[in-house]
Amino acid sequence: MDHDVTTSTTSAWRLGALLLAAATFTAACDKAQLLAPTRSTITVSAPTRILPNGGVTEISAYVIEQAGTPVQNGTMVRFTTTLGTIDPENVQTRNGLAKATFSAGSSSGVAEIRATSGGASGGTDNLNLVRITIGAAAVSAITVRANPGSVGPSGGAVELIATAVTENGQGVEGVSVTFSADQGSLSSPTAITNASGEARTTLTTAQETTVVATAGTKSASPVKVTVRAGPIVSLTCAPAGGSSNCAGLQASAATNSSTVLLTVTKPTGSSALRSATLEFGDGDSVSLGNLASGSASISHAYAGPTGSSPRSYTATVRVEDVAGETASVSTTIVVTPRSSIGVSLTTTSETALATGQRWTFTATAIGVSDTGTIQSYAWDFGDSATVTTSGGTTAHVYTATGKYTVTVTMQTVDGRTASATTEILIKLP
Repeated sequence: MDHDVTTSTTSAWRLGALLLAAATFTAACDKAQLLAPTRSTITVSAPTRILPNGGVTEISAYVIEQAGTPVQNGTMVRFTTTLGTIDPENVQTRNGLAKATFSAGSSSGVAEIRATSGGASGGTDNLNLVRITIGAAAVSAITVRANPGSVGPSGGAVELIATAVTENGQGVEGVSVTFSADQGSLSSPTAITNASGEARTTLTTAQETTVVATAGTKSASPVKVTVRAGPIVSLTCAPAGGSSNCAGLQASAATNSSTVLLTVTKPTGSSALRSATLEFGDGDSVSLGNLASGSASISHAYAGPTGSSPRSYTATVRVEDVAGETASVSTTIVVTPRSSIGVSLTTTSETALATGQRWTFTATAIGVSDTGTIQSYAWDFGDSATVTTSGGTTAHVYTATGKYTVTVTMQTVDGRTASATTEILIKLP
C-alpha cells in the first residue's frame, strides 16, 4: 500500500512538471517578435524630403520576402532616426506595410531615418534609409530684394523680401531668416519663411542702405536701397529791365504798379518733373509744364500800395516729379509807394488898363517824370471865374480892383491830385 502511494505521487509530480514546461514554452512563443526572414527587402519612403522646423510627415516601410511577397502580417519593423523623433518606433506590418510619424523638432539638419526587421536589408541601394532635410539645412540659396528699391529724398519705408530655396528651386517653409542693414531701422531683424519660402520685414531709412539676408549657412548677395533724387527748383526775381532784387520796387507813378521778371530754374541733379506751377502771391498763377527746357521766365505786374506803407507779395513755385515727390520755393516782392507829386504856380501881369488887367498863370508839375501822365489843370481865379486846361499855362483878365486868391489843381491820369495857390493884387486906373 505504501508502495502504490509513492508511485502515484511520483507520477503526479512528473505530470505537473510537464504541464508547467509546456505552459512556459507556450508563453515564450507568445512573447517572441515576428521578424522578417533573411534576404527580405525593406523599402522606406516619405511624402516629402524637406520639412520646416517642427514639421511632421509620415514614414512608410514596405517589407517583402525574397520571393517578392509581403511578409507575414504582424512582422515587427523598428524605425530609428538621427534627428527628430519617430512615433511609434516599433510597428507591426499589415500587408507588408508599417507606418510611423516623424517629427522634425527645433534643430536644423539632415535626419537619417532607417527601418530594420530581422534579416531584412535595404540592399546595395540602402532602400531602408530615407533622408529628410530639416529647416535651414534645406536652404541651397537665398536672395533678397527691396520693394520699392529706393526711398524719396526725405526718406521712407521699403519692404525687404528674402526668398530661401532648395537646390531644385523649391521654396523652403518655416526657416528663420536674419536681416541686417547698415543704415536705418528694421521693423524686425528676423522673420520666418512662408510656404513660398519668402520672409519679409520693413526697412525705414533716409540714407543709401545695404541690406543682407541670412538663412542657416547661406547669405544673400547684398542689395542696396538707394535714395531717389527729388525735385529741385529755384526762383529769382528782378525788376523788368533791371538787375537789382525785388526787395524794394517803387510803384510807377502812372500805373501804381511795378513789373518784375520771375525766373524759375530746374538745376542739374533734379528729378524729372511732372508739373510746375508759379503762384504770384496776388491771386494769379501760371502753369509752367514740366520745365523740360530747364527754366522759364515770366513777367508780372504787382500793384503798389494805396497808402504810405510798402506792399509785400510772396511768389511761390510748386513742383511735383514723376515719382510723386513735391517741393516748393518762394521769394518776396516788396512794392513801395509811388513818388509823391506836387505843383508850383507862377504869375505874370500885364499893364493894367481901365477896362482890366490881364494875368498869365503857369503851373509846373513836381514829381512827374512824364507830362503825358497829367490829365488836367483846374483853375480858380478867385473872382468866381474857373477854367480847366490840358496844359499848364492859362491867362485871365481881371476887371475890378482887389486882392484875389488863385488856385490850380493838377490831376494825373491815375487820379492823383496836387494843388498850389497864390495871391495877386489888382489895381485899375
